[in-house]
Amino acid sequence: MQKLVEPKRALHTLVRLWSGKRCPHEKECICRRGDWCPQARGRPSDGERDYPMLHLAGCSLGYESCCCRVLDEIEALAAEYLMQANVRQPPVPLDVVNLFDPHRPIELRSLPLKAYCGCTWFVDKEWVIHLNANEPPVANRFTTFHEGFHIVCRNTGLTFSRAGDCYKPLSERLADYFSASILMPRTFVYSLWPKVQNLSELADIFGVPEHIAEYWLTRLGVYNK
Repeated sequence: MQKLVEPKRALHTLVRLWSGKRCPHEKECICRRGDWCPQARGRPSDGERDYPMLHLAGCSLGYESCCCRVLDEIEALAAEYLMQANVRQPPVPLDVVNLFDPHRPIELRSLPLKAYCGCTWFVDKEWVIHLNANEPPVANRFTTFHEGFHIVCRNTGLTFSRAGDCYKPLSERLADYFSASILMPRTFVYSLWPKVQNLSELADIFGVPEHIAEYWLTRLGVYNK
């Protein structure tokens, strides 16, 4: 059973990371025991560039239950929003994103983008999430909550491009993790996967791209190619 984490801790951790400070859980990091970790090699981690939790395959793919505390906190934060919205089954409605800033409206706008999947701006006292009109609805659902994470963190501007995972900075990896956590909560996955046992069908149930479903199920340890 996953350990319960106080959701507010996630915001504290994220504020520290975004302000250029080290992760408050760095000293407790399981990864530091491995030779792949910058700390284990005697070199301190340096924010987005060297953050050992997500930039290394052992952590980013969830091997051997090597999980960063900040990821647990992000999952707890996503679960808190789902509880507030009283979401009890998939698919998660897009209007959950409106909870990410209770004091300001959040508007979704669709327009064709070439290099980017989405972006977030603060315009005239409201948040605007631009979604790529060239992408299918399921891809834009994932992008919506990815961008919503930037609103939660009050971190705006151009977001992720079509570059591979190894080129994504920490903020984008965390946003991806939040989006997967809120669209495919592990409790829902653990309940449905034994009944469905089909990747494409499960992706349809959750309303996510199939490659996202595959990544998340693999990370949760319930799916192997």
